[in-house]
Amino acid sequence: MVTFAQTVRIDLAYKGTGFRGFAENPDVRTVGGELRTALEQILGEPIELTVAGRTDAGVHAMGQVVSFCSSSPRLDCERLRVALNGICSADIRIHAVTPVADDFNARFSATERMYHYYILNSPLADPLRADIEWHISESLDVDAMSHAASLFLGEHDFTSFCRRPKGRLEQPLVRNIRSSQWVIQTQQRIQFEIAANAFCHQMVRSLTGFCVAVGLGKVEAETFEAVIEAKSRAAAPPIAPPHGLILKRVVYGETHEQDQ
Repeated sequence: MVTFAQTVRIDLAYKGTGFRGFAENPDVRTVGGELRTALEQILGEPIELTVAGRTDAGVHAMGQVVSFCSSSPRLDCERLRVALNGICSADIRIHAVTPVADDFNARFSATERMYHYYILNSPLADPLRADIEWHISESLDVDAMSHAASLFLGEHDFTSFCRRPKGRLEQPLVRNIRSSQWVIQTQQRIQFEIAANAFCHQMVRSLTGFCVAVGLGKVEAETFEAVIEAKSRAAAPPIAPPHGLILKRVVYGETHEQDQ
């Protein structure tokens, strides 16, 4: 029986199609809202969640991480995992529930996040996967997109590629990109794989949009530096839609760039 406050980590996956993002918003369905409601029902106490990556509406996750503190006598991590999977809808699955050290924080303890973005480059869309990949009918130059992605590596001020948080106009938007590449899955399917210490709001979708603009021949890859220096979203091409984006994993502790 738990008689003290225990910090708990939840590893989960979800399909974001039916949610208005992770963060709770009144009168709309969110991942965080559904998860918190289920936790409070099971544990019988108010719960405050901290999440590694606040995914937008329509964005999916395979390796999301959430943490919270509980002093409930009902807390049993394995039973909690089973109960959550019984209560939450089928588009949320809990992979693991584990007790962790008091200083663990799903957001601030993370040392790296990796996202994948999926594109179907073919004349016709695939109706079975239309909500998890971006369909582009025009032919893409994947080599040019790969070159563009390589320019993202290292530390940059990504103001031009981010949606600045409301009320925090002076917040620095410098991020360190540790890996960035396009991978050919099949003749028609490609995926963008990018990892960084952290990402700004809509940053991955914006960088994906830049690569696609390069792949369509609308801009040159080398304009990346000029866009960065402009520090204005108006300087960047349109962002990619949300439904092709997946939070692949969150890393805690030491990272190894060669493993990416």
